[in-house]
Amino acid sequence: MRFLNCDKVLCLAAHPDDVEYGMLGSIMKYTDTKFDILVLSEGGNFDESTSIDRHKECESIWGDIDNITGHFLPIKHLADVSEDELINTIESKFNISDYDSIFTPPLEDAHFEHRQVNRASFSLVRRIRCGLVTFRTPSALEDWIPNFYVDLSKHITDNGSIVMYAKKKALLNFESQQDKSYFKENSINSFHSNYQCSQRDMDFVESFKIERCYN
Repeated sequence: MRFLNCDKVLCLAAHPDDVEYGMLGSIMKYTDTKFDILVLSEGGNFDESTSIDRHKECESIWGDIDNITGHFLPIKHLADVSEDELINTIESKFNISDYDSIFTPPLEDAHFEHRQVNRASFSLVRRIRCGLVTFRTPSALEDWIPNFYVDLSKHITDNGSIVMYAKKKALLNFESQQDKSYFKENSINSFHSNYQCSQRDMDFVESFKIERCYN
């Protein structure tokens, strides 16, 4: 299966774990779509873990999933670069026209670096025929209203695991983040719940907002 009928997409992460927390289950489910993940910084301003630790955590997940190719930018904090610098750096390394869509954190987000990446994403697709989809983050605001959900509670991965449990297990690889409140099991379950979806027997979902789509 392909995700939103896309062959290849670029997922932009402000920090290590953004994409995995927000949409790893969809990546696991839609194995016919190729996902390039670009981590734009080594961590948030208050993250005391090292870049080596954070990179290894991501790579431990990416290495087990065939349709992921991961990349890092050597930026300590996104606050250290302007939006123009960020856009130019991405465009120097990736041909955005090669992608059917870009996935990015929402603009309606409490974290300023998530908003920075969102604004850069809109600039990246401004002159080309490329879709743009925002994925939910733990810091997304109520103003962000998703319009597309992916059910993870029933689909079986190639190795026989239900995607919901495979994602939960994968998130344990982020050892440096396990003390964060949003990595607690109750928070993870709450993050993946939606009342309307639960009424349709979709008990564990990832949430997206399709901003523009050409497929």
